[in-house]
Amino acid sequence: MEKMNKYEVAGHVFGISLPEGFDAGKYLMPYKPFVYDGDRIPLFTLEARMADSLAALKPGKVMELLNDEPPYLWILDNGHWSFGFSYTKSHPDCLLVPSSDFRDNVLYVPSAGAESLMEFAVSNAMMLLYTFNVTHHDTLLIHASVTVKDDGGYVFLGKSGTGKSTHSRLWLDNIDGTHLLNDDNPVIRILDGKAFVYGSPWSGKTPCYRNEVYPLKGIVRLSQAPYNKILRLGVVQSYAALMPSCSCMKWNREHTDAVHRTVESVIGKVPCWGLECLPDADAARVCCDAVTA
Repeated sequence: MEKMNKYEVAGHVFGISLPEGFDAGKYLMPYKPFVYDGDRIPLFTLEARMADSLAALKPGKVMELLNDEPPYLWILDNGHWSFGFSYTKSHPDCLLVPSSDFRDNVLYVPSAGAESLMEFAVSNAMMLLYTFNVTHHDTLLIHASVTVKDDGGYVFLGKSGTGKSTHSRLWLDNIDGTHLLNDDNPVIRILDGKAFVYGSPWSGKTPCYRNEVYPLKGIVRLSQAPYNKILRLGVVQSYAALMPSCSCMKWNREHTDAVHRTVESVIGKVPCWGLECLPDADAARVCCDAVTA
């Protein structure tokens, strides 16, 4: 095995090793701010290996193909769960074979095209493994954009195409003293009875990899409208706003139950809002005035 590179995200340590000839500085660039030099044992590890053919590994029967857009997630079974990730729905581009407890895992990347696939393969495998391993530690990996103002984090949720990144950008352009924490997959964690939001190495198309943590001050679910209006959500509405944005292994009951418990804890500590809005500067001001009051 090549060198194990260790990283820490939201207090959770994990390790990644790449095949010989693949430099961590190039293929694990988003992880650089999260390098961990301590002696804690990783919560889980991932070893990336080259494979002449994924078919030769006998990944098993396709049980489910998830996601409406790339990356597509393949769930396969040959007596042991494995997972594929791909740019298209034709076949998996790489194969993740986890241990039974998801602690020691192997990622197979086809030798042909490995240089172009390695970062994609590792990124998607790590998000799945991170999600599975941290769920029982009051931690959520969520699909959202996060801005920071006055040392507090504000999370913007919504369906794909709703305008999460656009709304964050409107805050940066129109609200003084703000910066972007993460634009795709931040982490929420409950510690000592309080909710915090963390940056991560997974930020979608926006290269924003900040190893920072802030108290979580507000959660806002966006929806498009021909006007700008924000309302504080009740408990049930807050749960319905946050839960769909949480990464969740829905095929695993124990994991899903843990996600539900953490979501309930978060909405009990953090105000949630519904923002019906236009993609304009006024939307950012209306939102900011309400959630920071």
